[in-house]
Amino acid sequence: MTDRSNRTRREWLAVCGGTAAGLAGLAGCMSSDDDPETDNGDEDDETDETANGESTETASGSWPMDRFTADNQMVADDRSGPDGPLEERWTVEVEDVTLSAPVVDHGLIFVADETPTLHAVDLASGEIEWTFEAELPPRAPSNPQWDPTTPAVTDDAVYFLTDKLYAIDPDEGEELWSIELGSLYAGDIRVFDGIVYVNNDGELYAINSDDEDIIWEDEASGTEDIAIGEDGTLFVIRRTNNESDYEALAFDVFENESLMTYSPAGNVRSGFSLMVQDKTIYIHDPTSVTAIDAETGNSETVAEFEKTEETHPVNTAPPSIANGVVYSGGTYNYPAVYATELDTGEEPDEWESGDIENGPNGLQPFVSEDSLYIWRDPGYVHLDALDPDTGDQQWTTHTTDHIDLLDGIVEGYALLENAVVFTYNAGVGDAISALEAE
Repeated sequence: MTDRSNRTRREWLAVCGGTAAGLAGLAGCMSSDDDPETDNGDEDDETDETANGESTETASGSWPMDRFTADNQMVADDRSGPDGPLEERWTVEVEDVTLSAPVVDHGLIFVADETPTLHAVDLASGEIEWTFEAELPPRAPSNPQWDPTTPAVTDDAVYFLTDKLYAIDPDEGEELWSIELGSLYAGDIRVFDGIVYVNNDGELYAINSDDEDIIWEDEASGTEDIAIGEDGTLFVIRRTNNESDYEALAFDVFENESLMTYSPAGNVRSGFSLMVQDKTIYIHDPTSVTAIDAETGNSETVAEFEKTEETHPVNTAPPSIANGVVYSGGTYNYPAVYATELDTGEEPDEWESGDIENGPNGLQPFVSEDSLYIWRDPGYVHLDALDPDTGDQQWTTHTTDHIDLLDGIVEGYALLENAVVFTYNAGVGDAISALEAE
């Protein structure tokens, strides 16, 4: 049994000027200059529908899945991001639940928690529009501890993962259909060309959203991330050898074929996430960015990071690539982002890495038509907009200075044309916040 309701099963707190109240009965936090009726600037775009049902990238109010697009590229060269610095539009602090990263469309923010509940939050006000509560299976613990899976949203449905994949009406919060999968743990959802690709705790599925049917399934234990190629190929990265190594895999879900397996020489404690571009898989290893040919399994190093007594490279998010330049996150005592030309393997002549604040940067950079966005510092709480050609700082914002929760980490984000939405996990509580230009 499922239930659409106006309340969650845990207590949500909206924090406005020191006053706490249940979120369902209170508008989201807004600065004193805000008008609750003001258009948010991100929900009324003219959007076209692609063949896969996704909103086109020109929709400035859309962030359809965990890493923006199914290939995890994190690039939108046809739209700008917000002007900064930024200030709080509203913030909601949450007790006793863990929030997923946000996705955005239809003027709504969609986040999941582990209870398991899917929440639709108004982008302009922070008010709860609807919640969808799915019952835990009988074998599940009463207080689940796993992280929730980030939903995905298209023009027609919000996809929500528990032990089932649910398709939910994005405007009304009603169940459209669901498919039993079986796992109780976290995973990944990507949507491409009408196919919903799911990692459900290492169980892999391709589901035709029109027929509401599983068309392919396989298993890859230890799966950490998935991405979809331009021809619908499913790419997987998983941890192996007691998490001291990794493999990259490729599957043709239409022909039921395993296309490629890559494992690095020696033990490489990496393999957390991947990005795919032009039939090449990109992974950020501890001391390098590695490119893996998705057809042959051959690999090459496209960027290297020096290890010294003061600097200690670690594996981090995959790079983003725009205009032939690889942007990869730095770690402690490194510049927060590196730029490497794909053709030469060298830093661009115009790039001034010495002017960039130090890392760590554990979130994948996002590139718009005129800015490079990075999250840095412990907890990744500083958001910087840089010139993608030179690295010059355009603006910076401390994104959590209005949040009471301390010592947390930015879980995920959605960067829109006129707003930034992010979730923040501090262990003792979570928060979701929307920022806009000052």
